[in-house]
Amino acid sequence: MTTTTLPRTLSLPSARTIANLALGGFAGLGFWELFSAVPTAWFAEFPLEPPELVKSLFSHQLGLTISTPVAKLLHFLTGFLFYPLGYYALTRFVKSFGMPADGWIWGVITYFIALGFFAPLAGQAFLLTDVPRLSLMSLIGHAIYGYLAAFVFEQLEASSAPVRSR
Repeated sequence: MTTTTLPRTLSLPSARTIANLALGGFAGLGFWELFSAVPTAWFAEFPLEPPELVKSLFSHQLGLTISTPVAKLLHFLTGFLFYPLGYYALTRFVKSFGMPADGWIWGVITYFIALGFFAPLAGQAFLLTDVPRLSLMSLIGHAIYGYLAAFVFEQLEASSAPVRSR
C-alpha cells in the first residue's frame, strides 16, 4: 500500500467528479439498504432503521417532528452525496492511503459519525452499545458501504481521466 502526498490547495470538484461521487454513493447506499434490512435483521433480530435515527435526532435536538419520507430523503442525501463529498475532502485534502484502505477507513468513519456522534444526540447509546449485535452489523455495513462507494467512485474517476501521452 502506498500513501499519497496531497496538494493543500482547496478546489471544488468538477461536475463530473460530483456525478462520479454520487454514483459511488448510490452503489454503496444500494448495498447498505439491503444489508441493513435483511442480514442485519437475521443476525441482530431487527433491522437498522436510519430514518428513525434521523427522526429522533430532529425531535431531540430541535423539537421537530419530521415525516418518515423526509427522514428517508435526508438519509439518502447523506448516503449518496454528503458522505461521498466527505470521502473526497478527506482523501484529496487531508490524507490518502490509496485504495482499498481509503474506502474501508471512510466506511468506519461513517459508522462513527452515525452511531458515535448522531446516535447520542438522538438520545441513543454511544455506538448503540446497548444493542451490540446491531452495532456490529452497522459497523460491517458502513465499512462495506464506504469501500463500495469509494471503489465505484475511484474506478469512474480513473476511466474519465485524460490519457497522458509519453
